[in-house]
Amino acid sequence: MADATILSGDIGVNYLANNRQKLMYWIGGTLTSYTMNQVYSAMATLLDETTTIDSGTAFSAETPVEYTTGKIDTGDSEPWFMSFDLMEKITGGALRTSGWTRVQDSNAGIIMVPVVSGGSIVAGDRGFTITSDTDNDEGTLLEFIDTGGAIDYCMIRPLTSGIANSFDDTTPDQGLTCNAHAATQDSAATTGEQVWANLYSIGTIDSNVHLYLYQGVADVDASRTRVYSWNDATQDWYANGHIDLCVALNDITTAAWPTIDDGYISVFARKYGDLYASFEVSNSTTAGGRNPIPLQTSADLDNTTGIGSFTYTTGVGTFAVGDIVEGVSSGARAIVTALNAGPELEYIPIDDPQIPFTVTENIQTAGAAKTGTNIGAPAASGPADSNWFDQTTTPTVAFASTTFDVDDNGTPEDYGITIDCKSNPLTEVYEWLKYATRNGEVTNDLDGINGERYIGGEVYLKTTTMTNVLAEGESVTQQTSLATGVVVSYNPVNEVILLRDTRGSFTTTGLVESDDSTAEFTPDLAAVTFAPKTASPLGTFAGGTFFGARGVLLTNWATSDENKFQLTPIEGGTKERPQAFVIQVTNLDSGPPSGALNDRVSVFRLATVGGIINKTEYNAVGGESPSAATLVVSGGITQDTPGKATGGWLVLVDAPSGSGAEYKIRYDSWDTSTFTLSTVVEFVTTGTNTATQVEYSGGAFETDVKRGDLVYNVTEDLVGYVKTVDSDTVLQLEGAGIAGNTTGDSVIINCVPITVTSDDDVYVPFIDKIAESASESVSVIFVAPVYYRVKVRNTRAAEPIKPYSSDGTVATSTSNQSIPVIRTEDTIIS
Repeated sequence: MADATILSGDIGVNYLANNRQKLMYWIGGTLTSYTMNQVYSAMATLLDETTTIDSGTAFSAETPVEYTTGKIDTGDSEPWFMSFDLMEKITGGALRTSGWTRVQDSNAGIIMVPVVSGGSIVAGDRGFTITSDTDNDEGTLLEFIDTGGAIDYCMIRPLTSGIANSFDDTTPDQGLTCNAHAATQDSAATTGEQVWANLYSIGTIDSNVHLYLYQGVADVDASRTRVYSWNDATQDWYANGHIDLCVALNDITTAAWPTIDDGYISVFARKYGDLYASFEVSNSTTAGGRNPIPLQTSADLDNTTGIGSFTYTTGVGTFAVGDIVEGVSSGARAIVTALNAGPELEYIPIDDPQIPFTVTENIQTAGAAKTGTNIGAPAASGPADSNWFDQTTTPTVAFASTTFDVDDNGTPEDYGITIDCKSNPLTEVYEWLKYATRNGEVTNDLDGINGERYIGGEVYLKTTTMTNVLAEGESVTQQTSLATGVVVSYNPVNEVILLRDTRGSFTTTGLVESDDSTAEFTPDLAAVTFAPKTASPLGTFAGGTFFGARGVLLTNWATSDENKFQLTPIEGGTKERPQAFVIQVTNLDSGPPSGALNDRVSVFRLATVGGIINKTEYNAVGGESPSAATLVVSGGITQDTPGKATGGWLVLVDAPSGSGAEYKIRYDSWDTSTFTLSTVVEFVTTGTNTATQVEYSGGAFETDVKRGDLVYNVTEDLVGYVKTVDSDTVLQLEGAGIAGNTTGDSVIINCVPITVTSDDDVYVPFIDKIAESASESVSVIFVAPVYYRVKVRNTRAAEPIKPYSSDGTVATSTSNQSIPVIRTEDTIIS
């Protein structure tokens, strides 16, 4: 029984006086989780009492989301212990320990003693004395972690700091006894400090997505593994949807508890049938930190085929595509993707682990609103079944260097990954690639690793200095930069290397050495980092076209698909695709273009990576007068200026010798050197006109005008911008509007508002508008690499958001950009 409890009795607290426990542990009850701050606050309150003030402080708070437990007060003899099981119930903050490291003859500390599974020691033995039968070590069992694997863990507070209580037996045969229960020590105890990082996901994801985590060195020997519950080696401890959880960063199975993979953790959102998402976070190895995980998933319209099927006997109601069905006996759950004669149901399994349906069991939707009985034996379906493919054979993926002249220009390109389509159509190949990299795919070997964690190539290196043979699959490390990676492919003729699972940034000057052989080189010709395709790591599919991930080659494609794919060799560039790229901003608050509450979304061209917005893109020829409907620039308009036929927004910058003001003007099209503006014919205001309202009885504002349009009052020679289109005849203006605006004034929408001179500049944002749909995009002809900045703001909506901004680079014409806006509500603005 606990000496005390906190937080509605869900957390037990035992003091040092009770057999030297001094621990906090999970009892469970009213809630499933608590924030780190709630535990901190509850313990502070508990220890601020007459009978407990002499106990050591349980926590210190470095920030509202970073805490320390262990030895906190000066003179503390023993550290507090926070159980690993309890940490699986903690959200909203990180935790590190202090004073857990055992130091012989000065600090008893906390140790982990590994034991062979199958013994009789259980979690309920917590708090009892544990002893060894060979060395007569003695301590207090603080937690027994039954991993479900071959080795379990005893967390122990040794009786003393002396060697006699070190549990340092190195032979796997020493017996342990606790509360009359026994276990066999597997190896010597370990000790150290632990850091728990707090990870929380943000963005928009399917509620049926189960996020999963990988941790460990990313090489081919499977040392990078799934993060499972401490008390179950087969599954994690949290539900579907967004996460807010703590993950231990230190390896308690190794002496001194070293940090695992420098604190990196990868988070995946890969529910088959959705566009995937993943993110790798670098956590603070000293404080853990509270770390956001931005993820964006959505239904994949090109990945709708189920991967399992069974027949069933009709029961109550009629199942429909999209229903979630559950096995009454097994607890398996799946989304219905098709209903066939039989009746037969095709499905996509969900949850983690994905439980299989069992033959003859009954199925039902929530609340048994629809039922089926006596299902047949579940069978593979869709891309899980080779007979589903057009050629009744499954595509294959090979990882090795190869060259191929995709565009038939006489110069073969380098590739490191080859997808053999087996003459199947790309629609089928794409669904199989999604199947091979989905959550739950741990048998389809991709480059020596589980498909569910395969990310793709990330770094391209080119050298002239290779020494010895670099083998595919080797791990490499660069001197000075300390960047690391795993070799996907190496072409010894062209000296081109493709790396995956990289850490840090490779440079063209540091020596790269193999960790597995004597090979070494300097990537003196190229060291390029590029972003993997998180939505589908081997390639995405959109608009009937397959877009291969960098370094991916297609072979044996169906004849009908000859012009339906674009590939990117390791060196970059594109082959067999239209020379255009798309910048798309998603997760927008949108609506009619006349509204006042929608997001303002802009994508600006930058002068350099991370630099300033390029506001000197063009120089005006000059000569236009106020009210002009066209604007001419010198030198010609470049092909990568958006809206040649569809229009966009430009910004006219008055010369420094003038006002220096900027005027945003919507245009309908451009040709050669001339922008044709979206000019509404000049009209004379009627009705009620004020500084912030324009009225014209003959207007067609709802058709011709959008929020943000420039309004030029010819009479007053002043400029304003549309805030809302109230009706066909009434506009409201932003801010102070136009001073002096009154009935009878001449007004033009979207015209040149000043006398233009050759000193004036013009620049053209890729996107600069009010969001009319949940995603806004622009197609741009590729001419050269583009650096851009996305800005999204909305202070007018019912839930205003904090300004969102992110930078990106379009390195090649295949670098389609999709930027999901992270919507963080601004609760301060008023």
